[in-house]
Amino acid sequence: MFLQDHSRFVFSDLPRPYRGLHLIRDPRDVLISGAHYHGRSGEAWLHVRQARLLGRSYQQAIRGCRSLADAIAFEMRHEGGRTIREMLSWTYSNPLILEVKYEAIAGGEGMKCMADIFSFLGYSQDALPELLAIVRGVSIFRGGADCLGHVRDGRAKQWAQVFDERLKALFIGCFDDALIRLGYEVNHDW
Repeated sequence: MFLQDHSRFVFSDLPRPYRGLHLIRDPRDVLISGAHYHGRSGEAWLHVRQARLLGRSYQQAIRGCRSLADAIAFEMRHEGGRTIREMLSWTYSNPLILEVKYEAIAGGEGMKCMADIFSFLGYSQDALPELLAIVRGVSIFRGGADCLGHVRDGRAKQWAQVFDERLKALFIGCFDDALIRLGYEVNHDW
């Protein structure tokens, strides 16, 4: 099993045969999550002073934002933006990789989605009840604990309460039709 939380790996380095799961999240919620997480995390890289941030660390820079909207705008221009560009550059046509949206797992059909994922990855139907019981026990969507302290709020569509016209315009200016290409919107009228 191999986990890469930023999809930075070379397929030719993977042993054959392989099966994989590629999970994406609505980029607007990625930015909100990043703005919160990067402002409180103890990850070492967040505390390294950077010349591009005028000698501040990433965490100091994001904490220095006057509002959540400003922190989200900061994320768009930095780490969150890089994550969105990675989502856009991913090759979505690999039949050995199952493409799943975070919202499918977080929604009401999350356990069915997890069963489909386990089946795709090659687990037997006999193993599914035990695997799904494990998921139920640790899933933040089913009342499980966040064992890594990473999750603040796992709900989907948080962006609807946070994005105003300024953030929307900035997002479209930075990422153009990203939401359309990723299947989250059909036009810019969101």
